[in-house]
Amino acid sequence: MSIHVFWTQTLEEKQIGKGESVLSLFNLLTEYIVFIIYVVAVIETLLALGIVWQVRSQGIRLKDATDNMVKGFVDAPDKDSTLSLHEKIESSMRFITNKIQVDPAAKEIVRQNVGKITERSGDNRYFGIEVFSSMMSTLVQVFPLLGILGTILAISGETVAGGAEPLDPQALTEAFVLAMNTTILGIGFSILFMLVESVLQPRIERTIIDSKNYKNVLTSVYLA
Repeated sequence: MSIHVFWTQTLEEKQIGKGESVLSLFNLLTEYIVFIIYVVAVIETLLALGIVWQVRSQGIRLKDATDNMVKGFVDAPDKDSTLSLHEKIESSMRFITNKIQVDPAAKEIVRQNVGKITERSGDNRYFGIEVFSSMMSTLVQVFPLLGILGTILAISGETVAGGAEPLDPQALTEAFVLAMNTTILGIGFSILFMLVESVLQPRIERTIIDSKNYKNVLTSVYLA
């Protein structure tokens, strides 16, 4: 056997091996594309729940911190159960900001109160909320792409399987059903989680703004 013939056979075997690997991956994606869409939907749900929990926890921490900051002031805002958590935090921070601007003696009281709470590492942390929110926004855009991928896999899979032989009506029907299922799931989950994101986004923005305002108050107290 000549060297030329040997290398030709070797290259053909490698090409066949690569073709079989690509076909195996193709068949694997085709078989599990619906499952993959559901897995992404579960991940998106967990991210949404994580955002709700983090926003609530951060709000409670900020509420406790701002309540402690106004201790010792007889003219501090009265407790009002009709106010939301965000409104209570905003009211306390507005009071502190105005107080340290007009009353020099109040700065020391605020500084003492702040000194008792600044060691709480979670009072001004909101990085996790931003990460979860960014991941959720990204996955919302992935769902339509998965739907399109499922449609391509279904159509091209039937073409590859059929080859030169006549198309099987049963297989063609199954491919059409797969294409429709993935398209509907992709678009449906995308719309659903876009609505969820639109509900969560204002709460996320309010929490981040409150956290930044809290940091600004702390800075003004210590630099005053």
